[in-house]
Order: sequence, then structure tokens, then C-alpha cells
Amino acid sequence: MTETVRIPLDSQQRLLERLLHLSRLNTDLVLLTGPSGAGKSFLAGLLAEQSDLLMPARLDARALDTNARFRDTLLGHWFAGAVFDADDALYDSMSRLLPGAPGKRLLVVDNAPWLNEVLLQELAGLYALAERDRPFMLLLGHADWAREVRRQLDDAHIGPVLEVEVPELSEEDRQQLWQALGRRPPADAPAVRYPGDLTGTMEPPMRKPVYQQWLEQKSVKILLTALILLGLVILIVSLLGGREPARSGPVRPMADTALPEPAPSVPLVLAPEPAEPAPAEPVADNAPVRDWPAAPLPESPRVDTRVADSPDDSDKERVVIEDEVVSRLLQRERGKEAPAVEPVRPVAPAPVSPLSVLMQKPAGRYTLQLMAGRERSLLEPLAERHRLSPAWVYPRSINGQNWFVLVYGDFESPEQARRAIGGLPAELQAAKPWPKPFGQVQKEVKP
Repeated sequence: MTETVRIPLDSQQRLLERLLHLSRLNTDLVLLTGPSGAGKSFLAGLLAEQSDLLMPARLDARALDTNARFRDTLLGHWFAGAVFDADDALYDSMSRLLPGAPGKRLLVVDNAPWLNEVLLQELAGLYALAERDRPFMLLLGHADWAREVRRQLDDAHIGPVLEVEVPELSEEDRQQLWQALGRRPPADAPAVRYPGDLTGTMEPPMRKPVYQQWLEQKSVKILLTALILLGLVILIVSLLGGREPARSGPVRPMADTALPEPAPSVPLVLAPEPAEPAPAEPVADNAPVRDWPAAPLPESPRVDTRVADSPDDSDKERVVIEDEVVSRLLQRERGKEAPAVEPVRPVAPAPVSPLSVLMQKPAGRYTLQLMAGRERSLLEPLAERHRLSPAWVYPRSINGQNWFVLVYGDFESPEQARRAIGGLPAELQAAKPWPKPFGQVQKEVKP
């Protein structure tokens, strides 16, 4: 609402003058923080209108979801018609393009917390450009994000970063907003701290929903009432007319019809396991019971198939397996010994890979930068202790000083590299690792 009515509040005007003053100084990276509705985007638009810097560029980090799209949009705006590679780092591209079009430019990034670590490092790395060509950059976000960004950039020893917070509305500012909206503050109005809070409380009484305005028309009310009454009449008539009278007269019993007797099915009979034979008494030849003849165990179970006589499944067969054979075969399988398992030998920690392998990696793939330090002897034992493979320690120069950087892994995309962070030990996760293209690593390697 504040961006729509464009109310010139005193607190916003003072903050705008401060940002204009900072844009003329050597502080080239400012983090503008505040909650939703504080007016950050409104202030950024005023800064782009009133600043005397060249070619103000306003980008949305949430919409430009890849590094290449962000670089292409920014460089295409600042250097229209120039030839550049969107996969190169911003510092490398601007170093080649600035001699043809020098000057201090303005960059405003909305939704800056959506910037990934690579783009954030590249924007902060533009501080290494000449003072007359360094752009003034204003990143919009919340306070927690700004504290984390300042900590990361301070650890990387990149140029100064300033955080500016949007102040809360004063009593004079609230009165200006109420007057501009043409209303008086209600007695039970909640506490208003930012412009978005005040205008949000005004929206419900200012305009009724469209459907509510339509229902308040008299002709619509009459039509809806008639439709409701007509629907009730149709429902009552359908309920009363749908009943059929009961038939009189005795109920005749069902005719006696002879049902066909089902054919007897062949039962599935499993023979019980025989016990120790007892001495048999002599039985006559015509006796109904005889002893079960003893038979040797065959090498494989004997399967008998019998065709069923039932009319429902006359084309199917049932299989009967003798229970004694199954039991003895199971006992024979249990007697087999399990194969012995050889003990697993411990794997020695993988050494750090040579730089020649690192320089041959495809520039479009990614690795994880774990940490950097002045001593190489402190980084290589760390990689060996945690068995990082592949891992490299390469030298580079930062602000004229020699540093060593520990990187780990070979990944197809930054998303795959970020998922691998969760599998690292807690000691390495505490260092806040971030994805880095092999192309950028190869450019940083100090010969």
C-alpha cells in the first residue's frame, strides 16, 4: 500500500538521504534489513530514481534462480550489446568490460536471501575493482540473514559490509499515513510499527468483497428466495409421490425344485509323521485295517496329481506332497553349515589428490569449499583424518596474501553438492561449506 500511495514519510526520507550519502563513499555493499511491510522495496525504488549513479539495475534474486541467468541479466543491462560468457565469474567479466564503459553503477537486489553462496561471494568480490568502477550494491533482506552474510564475508576477508535497518514508524509518521488515507485512527487499532501494518488494518473496512456487494442487491435477494422455495416444493413432491402401495394377498411359497447335488471333491490329505512301530498283532486277510508299509526315503519328493471331479473347476489340478518327505528334506537343509565370512580389513585414509587432477576437472562441475587457512600443514591432515576423497588443497592469493583452500568432492550441480553437506562430519559442517565451480577454482589456483 505504501508503494501505491507513495507517502513521503519523514523517517523514510532521512533513511533515503543516508543511502544516497553512502553511495558516494567507499562503502559499496549495504544490507538493508527489516521485516515484511517495512518499506524496503519502496526505499530502493526512491534510491534508483534519485541517485546519480550510472544505469541503476534492480534484480529479483527469487526470479533469477540460476547463477548464469543472474549474471546474464545484470551484465546485459550494464553492458548492452557486449559479448561475455554468463558462466564466468562477475569479477572476470567486469574486468574485461569496464575499460570500454567505465563508471560507478548501482545494483539493487530484492529478495537477497535467495542468493546462493557463489553469487554472494562474487558480488562481494567486486570490491577488488578500482574505486571509480566499483558498483554500489544494496541487498534487501531480514536481520538474521544479514548477520550470517556479514559473518561469512568477514571470514573470507572481503571488503567492508554495512547493515542498515529500516526504523519503526514514529508518531508523526503514523499521523501522516492516516491523513493520506483520509481516515481517523480507530480507538481499538493495534500497535503499528511499519507502513505495511497500518495499511493492512485499513483494507477490510475500505472495500467490501464483490460477492457481498452483489448479494445486497434487492432483485438478487428476491430471485434467490424464489429459487429456494421452488427447490423445497420439488423435494417434497418427489418424496411423497415416490412411495408405492404395498401389494395385498398371500405370499406364495417358492416352488419346490430339486437342486443338483454337488459332486464330491477330492480332499487334500497329508499323511502324519509315523511314530515308532509297535508290535503288530496278526490280522486276517479280510480285516478292514492293515499296517502302513515301510518304504525308503526317495531322493526327491513324489508328486501326485489328481483331476478334480467338481463341475466348477474341472480343468484344474491339485497337488498332494507327502508330509514325511517334506519334513526329512527340511532337516537335511538345516544340517548344512553356513559359509564363513572373512573379516573386513580397515581402509587406510585416502591422501590428498594432486593439483594436476584438479586442473583437469570440467569447469562446469562443482566441488565443496570446506575451509581456508594460512598453513597448508593444517588442512591436509584434516582431509586424511576424515577420509575425504577426492580432496585437494590448492594455493591462492587473497588481497596480496598467500592462502590455502581445502575443497572436496566432484558433483554435477550445486544442488547435488549441497545435499552432500549433510553427510559430512560435524567438525566440517560447522565451517559452513558451500558449492564452488571447478572453473572458478582453476582460475584461483596460484601458479
